[in-house]
Amino acid sequence: MLPSAPTLVLASGLIAAVAAGRSARVLKARDGPSPSLPHDPNTSSYCSWWVDINSATSCDALIAENWITMADLRRWNPSLPATCALEVGKSYCVEAQGEPATEPSTTSTTPAASSTSSTSTTPAASTTSASSTVAPPVTTTAPGNGITTPTPTQATLVDNCDAFHLVTAGETCEAIASHYQISLDQFKAWNPSVGASCAGLWADAYACVSIIGHEPSPTAPGNGIATPTPTQAAIVDNCDKFYFVVAGDTCDAIAAKHALTPAQFLAWNPSVGAACTGLWANAYACVSIIGHTPTTPTPTPSTSTTSAGNGIATPTPTQANMVKNCDLFHKVKSGDTCATIAAAKGITVAQLTAWNPDVKPDCSMLWQDYHICISIVGHTPTPVNPGNGIQTPTPHQGGMTGSCKTFHFVQAGQTCQTITARYKISQANFVKWNPAVKNDCSGMWANAYVCVAVL
Repeated sequence: MLPSAPTLVLASGLIAAVAAGRSARVLKARDGPSPSLPHDPNTSSYCSWWVDINSATSCDALIAENWITMADLRRWNPSLPATCALEVGKSYCVEAQGEPATEPSTTSTTPAASSTSSTSTTPAASTTSASSTVAPPVTTTAPGNGITTPTPTQATLVDNCDAFHLVTAGETCEAIASHYQISLDQFKAWNPSVGASCAGLWADAYACVSIIGHEPSPTAPGNGIATPTPTQAAIVDNCDKFYFVVAGDTCDAIAAKHALTPAQFLAWNPSVGAACTGLWANAYACVSIIGHTPTTPTPTPSTSTTSAGNGIATPTPTQANMVKNCDLFHKVKSGDTCATIAAAKGITVAQLTAWNPDVKPDCSMLWQDYHICISIVGHTPTPVNPGNGIQTPTPHQGGMTGSCKTFHFVQAGQTCQTITARYKISQANFVKWNPAVKNDCSGMWANAYVCVAVL
């Protein structure tokens, strides 16, 4: 919370005392009323004392030695990075006299920006913090309300806050409001210093996400449909069906799974962005709205054959636009991907997508419970067991060596480095035995086996 009036008086008196008594007490590192080294051109125009950094110094040390706060230091030196790293050979402002109380605060932390990961995780609280007031480390929101306020906080909070969120670099006002099921207007009203455009939101400082008497609404306004939490940063208000996004999901895959067009999914979840870079893992996305009727892919006739006279019966339903000379089929089940199907059937992903062009090269339109083609007339699939007497598990990484004797099941999040370290093998051998993973490990599949030892 904002310091009480007595604290403000004390702080003002302290600054005046320091200014008046410079000749009587020399503060370490304070150099003079003008900078003698390069400095931030955006430094407060009210700066009245500078420090020249001639050796490695931390922000904490500078703050302690000059009786200021982190908020002061960042406001007077707006180009400080989020890590508050001071550069040797530069001057920094450590005092500003005559500064108007209403002067807008400028933060040095990166204003919260949109997510850049296609499966970014739900924002988590950072453990990094810095003091933002001259008050003790913990205060209460207002005398007698009994609610403890963590520090540091945003520049200003309302006095009746009863729930707090530690802002991390990259978060936006919209994302935080959505996560706590409050409106953007409420968030701005409870944290007025963030400003109308949210440019004043500080990372590594607590924001208010609830006030005394506030009850977050678990449903979209007036539609009577319970909305689970957390949700994507922004979803439409008339959503009536939700999908919990997991790591590895893509917008196209989710849309295909729920018989939606990519445009519909984007319209109902606008924060994911046209390139799907704002899709959060471990948060709910909207996959239907009130009045929407899901469409089901039209199956091919149950008595059709791959081509007239070839005698091969085609099961139904099938993936749309399958090749006509297919002689072997696979019914897609939950969890299947083009990569796992191809590996299990001894074909390449390129072959699978060529024989089933509507699944798309990125496999985003693979339909569950529909049959796809996994072989054509004249094709001989690569044996899953290469004949060396060792049973090869499936699904396995495409292009694996035929002389493998030991296998490792890759779990989501594992890297080539973690696997090679575990089995004490070189990166070169690992790539040699599993060439499809590529030298930079970008081709390694999760939920499939790789080779970690050969005969």
